[in-house]
Amino acid sequence: MRFEKLFRALFPFLLAASLASSPDCHAGDFYVGADLQRTFVDETVDLDGASVLLDGETSGVRVAAGYRFNDYFATELAHTDFGSLEQTALGLSLSADASAQELAIIGRIPLGDRFALAGRVAYVSWDGDIGVDSVTAGISGDDLAVGVGMDVAVRDNLSLTLSGTRYRLDDLDLAVLGFGVRFSF
Repeated sequence: MRFEKLFRALFPFLLAASLASSPDCHAGDFYVGADLQRTFVDETVDLDGASVLLDGETSGVRVAAGYRFNDYFATELAHTDFGSLEQTALGLSLSADASAQELAIIGRIPLGDRFALAGRVAYVSWDGDIGVDSVTAGISGDDLAVGVGMDVAVRDNLSLTLSGTRYRLDDLDLAVLGFGVRFSF
């Protein structure tokens, strides 16, 4: 939570600084987008001395806004909802859900006029709830995420994206596959 407050306070200044440092701000530099995501969890967790396999997948969404400095670099602010996971293990009902705010640096490699490969590194401030039967506890933290992806421009200001991102939320690894759309203006 402390990172989220700091990030919200600094974001307007970071955005203004990026605009001021860009030698040619023109249409197409800003973008917004949304992704439908599938989150995969396959992790062994310790539950009162017993190892429990947390194995499942869930659907979530991601919304993002960003600024493209040039064809090769961008910065992005995003909110990700990983969805909710429920399963039964050792006779106990387990549940988990999480969401995150992200500040990412994106590197792109254009391959022609309409296709590009991308890599991203994001600072992630996340929070969520984990429950065993009727007992629920809130969890939160700050971590890094890395990802790769590609985008295909279907029009001058509209592109489709496919991405894969690995999140590390404390001791829990999440693999997220996303399919989305970006609109530049």
